Amino acid sequence: MTAVTGVPPSRLRALLSAGRHRLAGGPGRVPGVDVARGIAVLGMFTAHVGVTTPDAGPAWWLLDLSHGRSSILFAVVAGISVAIVSGGPRPLDGDPLRRARLRLFVRAALLLAVAGLLDLLGTRVALILGFYACFFVLALPFLRWRPPRLAALAGVVALVGPLLAYWGPEAIARAGLRAPRDGSGAVTDFLLTGTYPGVVWMAYVLAGMAIGRCDLRSPRLRRGLLACGLAAWGAFSLLSGALVGAAGGDEVVRGLTLARQSVDTVPFAWDDPWPGVAGLFLGGPHDDTTLEVLASGGFAVAVVGLCLHVGRVGRWVLAPLAAVGSMALTVYSLQIVAIWHWDLLGSTTNGPLLVLVLVTLVAATAWRFLLGRGPLERAVGAVSDRVAAPPRGS
Repeated sequence: MTAVTGVPPSRLRALLSAGRHRLAGGPGRVPGVDVARGIAVLGMFTAHVGVTTPDAGPAWWLLDLSHGRSSILFAVVAGISVAIVSGGPRPLDGDPLRRARLRLFVRAALLLAVAGLLDLLGTRVALILGFYACFFVLALPFLRWRPPRLAALAGVVALVGPLLAYWGPEAIARAGLRAPRDGSGAVTDFLLTGTYPGVVWMAYVLAGMAIGRCDLRSPRLRRGLLACGLAAWGAFSLLSGALVGAAGGDEVVRGLTLARQSVDTVPFAWDDPWPGVAGLFLGGPHDDTTLEVLASGGFAVAVVGLCLHVGRVGRWVLAPLAAVGSMALTVYSLQIVAIWHWDLLGSTTNGPLLVLVLVTLVAATAWRFLLGRGPLERAVGAVSDRVAAPPRGS
């Protein structure tokens, strides 16, 4: 072995052992959460680059699941991560809690900076990173909350938030005000009028925090997440379909809703007909209705429950997915750069998607095996840890 590799066998064994340790994630990481995050990131690849219509072949419906649900899964896993870094089942308190909040705030600021740089590429991808940063900040007041309170608040947001997102922008227009068009309106955009409005999407983050505050090793929790998530996905998807069908069908409901929404040049008056309640029955990607939150949120919860079943064998079989999930910021950012450089949007085949996924899985696995944390994760972690470090001598 020495003659072939030029490395003494003992040294080679040590290198392989260290690589396997890094690939497993090390202490403190939950393999199932990394796998779920990896699925979310690759799902966003599919939504951005893939062909997800019936033209894609018999499995097109599986690819079509990526639309909307991948980013929702990403948000749910974000909530789980927030809970884990702030104590998991035992929430931090005192100075450790203060440092955890500061660390999350700094990470949010750095995510916003990365999002700003990626936005300069003009890829037409609806970047989630800036909203992700906003979600981190909005989560800070709830780091001490227990699962029941977090789940209850998630339910309230799921019920009330979609009403605000549906009628709020219309109320702004009819009041003679304007929706934000630049950075001056960032708060309004992040919370109400953007692609991922916080008044709706915090339901996913809070649900994830409730999950992350539980014992993720519990078989009962895993089974409950999988069963309840699948039940919610199925029940509320069927309910949406039935209600929209009774209202005239998807095209009719969307047409009536759009016809009653103001445009910038000619806003409706207060006493003109408003977008009808039927628009709240829609459950498609990014409709941001209560039925979508409950259905697609249930799908995300079921995926998390399934991924938490990853055992000793699954940890190695799914190691490439976990590697992608462990460096989601790096992978997501490089995906945007690849879309910009090779103009991947609008592809007529899934060839580019397949290449992008395979290269990502191989590169992420190799990087984690050899070096551990992803480059952007390492940089963001170093800065946030330095800022939130306790004073010397304390």
